[in-house]
Amino acid sequence: MASKRFAVELVCEQLLLLNVRRSAFRYAQRCCIHSRIKEELEDERYKVLDIYRDIDLVDKYEPPEQIEKHMTRAECMKTDQTWTDVWPVKAPYHWGSVPLPLRQGYRKKDYLLSRGKYGNTELIKIPNFLHLTPPHIKKHCQAIKKFCSEFPSELKNPEIRNANFPLEVITSDYVTCGQSIRDERSREVTVNVNLSVLKMDEHSVIKMKKLAGDRMDEKAMTLQLKSDRCPVRKQNLDFNIYTLTALYFESQEKEAWEEDEMEESDWVTYQWDKTKSKQKILQLKQKINQVSGQEVEGQEGGSEVVAEDSDVQSYKSAFSNIKDGGDTRENMEAYKQSVLKLLKL
Repeated sequence: MASKRFAVELVCEQLLLLNVRRSAFRYAQRCCIHSRIKEELEDERYKVLDIYRDIDLVDKYEPPEQIEKHMTRAECMKTDQTWTDVWPVKAPYHWGSVPLPLRQGYRKKDYLLSRGKYGNTELIKIPNFLHLTPPHIKKHCQAIKKFCSEFPSELKNPEIRNANFPLEVITSDYVTCGQSIRDERSREVTVNVNLSVLKMDEHSVIKMKKLAGDRMDEKAMTLQLKSDRCPVRKQNLDFNIYTLTALYFESQEKEAWEEDEMEESDWVTYQWDKTKSKQKILQLKQKINQVSGQEVEGQEGGSEVVAEDSDVQSYKSAFSNIKDGGDTRENMEAYKQSVLKLLKL
């Protein structure tokens, strides 16, 4: 067993020596060829790439220089930095310029946070409004201010403004982050009209109320028209103007049946002058005047004078309020006082 082991060790040592000698020979051969080629190329003035350099010429190992970490603009930005200089115009989101810890993206697990802003393409997909912050808008307003005129001080009074500008158009714009920048609600147009500046008599006002319905406020004499049936805002505005024109000219029309065939149930407001109550009150007032010695000569002229009496006018107003506004406590009390005044009780 000892002889076998020695033989194996001896063979291994021979192989090791053989390999060492062979590698040294090859290295010397390469160095000679390299030096010869280098001399020939240097004579022809060519630069030589030294791949197999001599061991003696190899410098000692030096660790590579540490790469300095460059800070992004967001990291070195000051707290009082002017944001309009950082983001002056509309641009896609850039993580290195926004000093906000934003996150966007899908979470594979519930306990994990969304992906940060560094190299996050999800933040580029959505539109940003970093160029429309309050400082931006303030600068824009200051820039275009020189092209604008001051608002007239006379129009600050609501009454004067409504008299000069009876038509008011209201529209709304919406900001969305969906696939489309258009919002269906932005096409809605509201038109408010001050009817007091239009040439409308009592008949026109009553007919306008009948046609417009809840859209008309009779106390404030305003008409409100809304439309969102058309796909574009301009079309809805034109439709409201057309509706206003049709309502106005239709209210001016006076048909024959409106005078002769209209009954008391068709009245929008109670018309006391067209009822039998007026005749009865005037006869009662004339009898009261006769008893008190204040009789007016002439029946026709006497009726006109009696109709203009303050007692009759207060009774007319109180009775009409009950018919139009209902028998409320205030209306009943006013009606009671008008009757006592009329009968001089």
